[in-house]
Amino acid sequence: MMTESNESQHVCVIGIGMMGSALAEALLAKRHRVTVWNRTASKCDALAAAGASVAASASEAAAAAQVVVVSITDHHASASVVQTDDVARSLHGKLLMQFSTVTAEESRDMGRWAEKNGIVYLDGSILGYPQDIRGNNCTIVYSGPKAAFDANKNLLAAMGGNPQLVGEAIGGAPTFDKAVYSSHYGSLLAFFHGAAICHAAGFPIEIYVEEALMGGEGTTRRYGKMIADRSYEVTGGTLETDAAAYAHVVKLSEELGIDAAFPKTVASYFERAIAAGHGQQELPAMFEMLIKRSA
Repeated sequence: MMTESNESQHVCVIGIGMMGSALAEALLAKRHRVTVWNRTASKCDALAAAGASVAASASEAAAAAQVVVVSITDHHASASVVQTDDVARSLHGKLLMQFSTVTAEESRDMGRWAEKNGIVYLDGSILGYPQDIRGNNCTIVYSGPKAAFDANKNLLAAMGGNPQLVGEAIGGAPTFDKAVYSSHYGSLLAFFHGAAICHAAGFPIEIYVEEALMGGEGTTRRYGKMIADRSYEVTGGTLETDAAAYAHVVKLSEELGIDAAFPKTVASYFERAIAAGHGQQELPAMFEMLIKRSA
């Protein structure tokens, strides 16, 4: 079903946990009709009071709506609810969107089931928290048919505000989000380690926070362009220079008695990049070492 993007739609949300509730509330706020279902029916009470209809079963919910959103804990739970003959009949010719926490292969499994049963399928990964969905300030990445993504853009925008299609191959969204997680949590761990140095040395955390925030986005964009272009001509300093500076982080961590596992790991990447011949290039040349097994 390819509904025009400017139409209000009837959406079923299966799974009314923290994220499912936020998705349903956001859809109601944008004046879409919403039907909800959850195995623990009482979790639907607040949404019913807000204007949602409550279905007696997952198949009844799917039958009532044009689009079905699934937000259940994991693949096993979502498959046990969705991948049934009754739900398949209710979903035939409609759009199914999977927001449960799944792997790429698990999403492909549901995609294959959807294709077999004549169901249009998009998988989605939410790069934010329930409050971001409610605040219309959240990116959700999708993979699946571009025609389905484009035809339902208004609906997708209602759920967070910033839908992005990362590819048409099913499984792309739960793979893309791991790239974002790698950057996010890796950066945060680096930030936490810097805070640990400040704490151990007796420096004000507040001043550290302000300094740590300076220049981050501009540097990331510049380095991102260098990686995209696969060009690492030195405009600032060489990777060898950065490696020499970073080596002191390991030594200082050990002297202060704080955990040195993180800086030792980072230092080992510097050593490997230099050994691979990238020492006289700029820091993003480390990317070439990271991808060498898959390039």
